[in-house]
Amino acid sequence: MATAILACMSLILTALLVVKLPLVVRTYDSAGVPERVLAHGRQAAGSTLAAVGIEPIWRPCHAQGRISKPKPHEIEIRIVKATAQSERGSLGFAVVDVAERAGTLATIYIDRVVALAGQAGVDSGELLGLAIAHEIGHLILGTIDHPLHGLMRATWRTDELRRAMPLDWIFSEAQGAEMRLRLA
Repeated sequence: MATAILACMSLILTALLVVKLPLVVRTYDSAGVPERVLAHGRQAAGSTLAAVGIEPIWRPCHAQGRISKPKPHEIEIRIVKATAQSERGSLGFAVVDVAERAGTLATIYIDRVVALAGQAGVDSGELLGLAIAHEIGHLILGTIDHPLHGLMRATWRTDELRRAMPLDWIFSEAQGAEMRLRLA
């Protein structure tokens, strides 16, 4: 009996690791980002999310016309240029109701992403993707907290970007498990 339970649990765990949980990501580009940069950003964010079992389904949207409230398993990423009111030094932010532990809207400052990528000598599309994945992490995890290490840390330095250590740019195992649990 115990062996059968263990075998069943093993099959369920394997299925969870193989099957990616879908997440619709509606993107609004108000800054006119070149398609090559957007495509690379989607690819980089998608790879980062796939590593924790999430499959983003990209839905480019236009800000004109009727904008509907996101459905369950849908989030919105808007790409804009920073303004004087934007938090200094931030690549973006997520709007999270910390009491409800939920959020559906994040903003990326493309001009800051491009500037930091230039300073670090890295591809701006790659950095855009990491920033998008980071903000999606906040939305799914339902928190604005930042750990000291990994993709969800608050500050990304040029030397960290240059050295490109894989552990600097992934979700932790606990974050991945929590994200899958919240999407399941």
